[in-house]
Amino acid sequence: MTENAAGRFRYEAPRSVPAGLVEIRLRNDGAVPHKAQLWRISGNRSVAQAQRTGRPLPDWLNTAGGVALTEPGRTGTTVQTLAPGRYYVAGSGNERGVVAQLRATGTPTTGELPRAAARINAYDFAFRVSGLRPGRQAVEFRNTGAEPHHAYFAPMRAAATVADALRFFSGRGYVGPPPVDVDGTRETVVIEGRERQVTELDLPAGRYALVCFVRNRAGGPQHTELGMFQALTIR
Repeated sequence: MTENAAGRFRYEAPRSVPAGLVEIRLRNDGAVPHKAQLWRISGNRSVAQAQRTGRPLPDWLNTAGGVALTEPGRTGTTVQTLAPGRYYVAGSGNERGVVAQLRATGTPTTGELPRAAARINAYDFAFRVSGLRPGRQAVEFRNTGAEPHHAYFAPMRAAATVADALRFFSGRGYVGPPPVDVDGTRETVVIEGRERQVTELDLPAGRYALVCFVRNRAGGPQHTELGMFQALTIR
């Protein structure tokens, strides 16, 4: 992933990879944090059609994992399974003009995800978290729900609450200095229901609001409005 002097960035990826269990690496050569969100396109639809899609998400377009938010000058890693098919890689907001395309080919290879001491279990609509510690670590991110989810970590400032953070992010009813360190946020990519991956997260010690801002495939409110948030302390 590269970035020019004007802050415009683009992703580079191999044209094809073997389907099945793969290791995905994001090398961030830019000046700000970036992630690599994969989308899988079925049929003969184009990337341009996929980028114009809102909610509801059509059956031919699925979030497909990728690499979590990675700091400048670092390389993030994820291990997951890629089904055979066509994919594209985009960043936060699914921006136009910065994507890379690839195809997973052949009979999927078999294998098990590597073991990770830390786990984030997302379901409809809450989290279960275990084993997280300060620092860079491998985390199994598992979506046991039916809807797509991600995990967004917002460091909370002293005396701030999750309710303060939610009001701040919604833009409704919060007055005063930001209750979270916006520059210190961390997040995974979005994965569909019944999928999982082992990805790297770098989480300093402290208090976090752990939230999911994704909406259901059919649309509707963000998952925070359905109760998918919690306070989390990492120490």
